[in-house]
Amino acid sequence: MKNNRKAYIVIFLLITAIIIIHTVPQVQYTGTNFISKIKFPEKFAEWKGRDISDVLDINLEEAQFNFINDAVAYNYIDSHGNNLIFIVLDAGNFHNPKVCFTSSGYELKDLEDTDIPLIDRTIKAHTLLTEKNGKSTLSFYWIVIDKNIADDWIEQKFKQLYFSILNKNMIGLMVRLDIPLQGRKVEDAIALGKQFYYDLQQSIEPQHVDYLFGEK
Repeated sequence: MKNNRKAYIVIFLLITAIIIIHTVPQVQYTGTNFISKIKFPEKFAEWKGRDISDVLDINLEEAQFNFINDAVAYNYIDSHGNNLIFIVLDAGNFHNPKVCFTSSGYELKDLEDTDIPLIDRTIKAHTLLTEKNGKSTLSFYWIVIDKNIADDWIEQKFKQLYFSILNKNMIGLMVRLDIPLQGRKVEDAIALGKQFYYDLQQSIEPQHVDYLFGEK
């Protein structure tokens, strides 16, 4: 009986969150311009990168991007020629990347979450394998809301509802890494992504680390 009561409460809260989120008129998400405060390094460890944010094709003036305040993307290559794309979105309402990929014509395989060991914490990253036009890509992603990683879509919606009800600003970031397989094994791409994040964390200014990787 006690478990049933808890289940009903969760269902009620979820339905309430969905109703509020979808009935409140859409306005431009103002955000906090937090991404502009982060200094993403162009060189660190064995990596060299360049800002490719313009290729994201996000026009913040268009209604379909109302939920986004800012976005940044870097193309990083290591000393062995391994190539990957690092993306951070500042948004008020995150769309599930699986929906975005499938709507863009990608075939998608949902893999088990990957543990990303950093120097002082471990992150559990959602992991996807996508394919389009014969090219396969491994993707890691997670959502951080005010230094706390949301484990799933439901938790993210609850946190969004909480901040909306209290009319509070939040720093909500989606952190994503795309690794083209280019003939390598999935296991090798996972190892490459782990090494990248291990190196990157040590190159981000300390006051910004928790906003990207969650509190330890």
